[in-house]
Amino acid sequence: MPTDLSTVRRRPKDRKEQILEAARALIVEVGYRNVSMAMIADRVGITAGALYRHFANKSVLLGAVIEQSFDEVTPTFGSRARLADALAESCERAVSHQDVGALWWREARNLPDEKLEELRERLRVINKQYADLVAAERPTLPEEQAEELAWGVQSILASPSSHTSRIPEPEFAALLTAVCAGLCETRLPAPSPAVEQTVSRLEPVSKREALLGHAIVLFGEKGYEATGLDEIGAAAGVSGPNLYSYFDSKADLLQAAVERGTSALWLLLHTVLRENSAPKDALGALVSGYVELASNKTILTSLLQAEQSTLSDEARVRQREYVAEWTALLRACRPQLDQATARVLVHTGLGVVHTLARIEHLRANATLRADLAAMTLAVLFSG
Repeated sequence: MPTDLSTVRRRPKDRKEQILEAARALIVEVGYRNVSMAMIADRVGITAGALYRHFANKSVLLGAVIEQSFDEVTPTFGSRARLADALAESCERAVSHQDVGALWWREARNLPDEKLEELRERLRVINKQYADLVAAERPTLPEEQAEELAWGVQSILASPSSHTSRIPEPEFAALLTAVCAGLCETRLPAPSPAVEQTVSRLEPVSKREALLGHAIVLFGEKGYEATGLDEIGAAAGVSGPNLYSYFDSKADLLQAAVERGTSALWLLLHTVLRENSAPKDALGALVSGYVELASNKTILTSLLQAEQSTLSDEARVRQREYVAEWTALLRACRPQLDQATARVLVHTGLGVVHTLARIEHLRANATLRADLAAMTLAVLFSG
């Protein structure tokens, strides 16, 4: 019996792209661990079974989403590429796809180890390409410093996902391009090997403080969602019912960790303002102090950078107030800056600290903290 072709339902040719788009939007909105395959299928308008024909499981889908995002923001490095051209193209792509940083820094750790390492290798390859372009412009620059500056560029490209400042895309891309160029010109102290430090085994007598200290480290390394309360308790030598005599829940522990970091940041700010009368001197001291806190893992840079949804409303308000202090100080140094541009520069500079302070192998350079401070100041005073 002939079939009326007009009644035959055909699978759209772009179904896979539709799935990737829906999954990406949901993951950015609510986080990978809060998204189900059923939610993604519902948003696309298909059955879960149809979704599984394209992607075997949620982890495979996440890998495809992040890989797609990398493709979108990776510039075409030709054999005759120039640093200025590569930076301009990279910044245009980053501004057009502002969710890439959140996808990588917040969600990539949910991937299987093999896929995660594959994507890390892509990052390292891209880093080498930027480093080579920097070295071509600055041939006397030590290789490790070219690498550091390249990671700085990559952190700037990821920074739009960590804040909500709104600047029209062409102006935003031009600003980030100028900031990247300024960072690549940063004069860094001569590199030197770091002295190997013995890990201290000393713990606070207070079990509450021990739990809090280990929580800050583990939340920073693994993320809030992936860290279990029992895991924190085991690290601090506290188990079972005893753990709940100090904190009612993991959320309660997170709140205490955020409050501890916030207090440290405000104490630093007050000290800097009290000890410096010139805005430029105060800003330099503030940057150096912030780098120390981030490097010592006193503050949860992963939460500040990519896990805003994990923070309470009060914590987000306090963070905005803190960024406003940096913004005011920067505008006191550079009165020609408007509020929105100054705020973007502050978020971008903090993103450099947050990103590079988490790249463990960079710590082999004893001057990393001084480098980070110099790079952050270069960001704040560029554009």
